[in-house]
Formats: sequence, C-alpha cells, structure tokens
Amino acid sequence: MHPAIQLANDVRKALRQRSHIAIADFYELIGQPVPGAPPRFVVRMAGKAFFHVVDSRTGKVRGFRRNHNEACALARQLEQKE
Repeated sequence: MHPAIQLANDVRKALRQRSHIAIADFYELIGQPVPGAPPRFVVRMAGKAFFHVVDSRTGKVRGFRRNHNEACALARQLEQKE
C-alpha cells in the first residue's frame, strides 16, 4: 500500500477512536449507558410468506426462512459465526 494511503488510513482510524471516546464521555455526562453496536444480520419480510436474513453491512441476503422465529434463529447463528 502506498505510504500516503496508509497515512490517511491511520489518521482516519485515530479520528474514529477519538470520536468513540468523545461519544462515551457525552453519554457519561448525561448518565446514560453507551449504546451498543447494531446487529449485523437483520430479518426483513420478503413477500407474504418469506423472511430474508440480510447482512446490514453489504445489504446482501444471507438466507431465508418461511417462519419468522426460524429466520431470527438463523440471524443469531450467523451473528455468532462472524
């Protein structure tokens, strides 16, 4: 990787870390817990009888089920693998 690109990536990483620290400080000031990361895999209804398990980072469907509970179980299973 080109040194200029690596330097820019390092700067962005440091800024993200400082942003997370600042957000945690603000939540501490108001006495609220810092919200956790959103789930990676979400269940969405697809038609009348199907539920898709979608990767929220890429938007791609990773699986589908006919039952909502089974789709949620699949999403939890995929979340544990990743």
